[in-house]
Amino acid sequence: MIQDIIDSKTNSTILSFFLVAPERSFSVLEVSKRLGIPHARAGQALGHLSNQGVLKGFSKRGKRYYLLNNRHKLMPEIRKYLQKQGPKYQDELFSAIKKLGKIRAAFLSGIFTGYPNLPVDLLLVGKVNLNKLDMFLRNAQKLMGLEINYSIMTVEEFLLRRDTFDKFIKDIFDYRHIAVVDELGGKKKR
Repeated sequence: MIQDIIDSKTNSTILSFFLVAPERSFSVLEVSKRLGIPHARAGQALGHLSNQGVLKGFSKRGKRYYLLNNRHKLMPEIRKYLQKQGPKYQDELFSAIKKLGKIRAAFLSGIFTGYPNLPVDLLLVGKVNLNKLDMFLRNAQKLMGLEINYSIMTVEEFLLRRDTFDKFIKDIFDYRHIAVVDELGGKKKR
């Protein structure tokens, strides 16, 4: 029953956010700040939604992260019940990544996609402004609650490593990943 899952305004607000936000993981702190909900209340609601199976939760270095479980049996009904009409949520993280320089490709992996043990959370391809990257990393780390593992490659290096099925690149594309920018065709077709 949907009412058992969405038994409070906080739960429905958080679930509505996850339905319109990009499908990536969010820390308790980030959800709390973005929605203006006290940290303890946000953590409690996220835990409840995770226990109900609507969100998937995982930990890394003692921090909790959550993402939407699209396979939950009631998800179609929940979407219909909660999803608001209008534009999707604009993720500041995506906007900030696009402004880091002449980015030709950017992929979120690892902590952002529910695979915290992968070696990289953010892969940037192109010419990156290191001052902007430093500021971005500081802000992202505050919201995520831990250090963001990142890698920067030139276009040539990325294409070579992608086309030779390099393990590092393969680990990103074999698991769930999010293409924030992809002017290079990302994963090579086999």
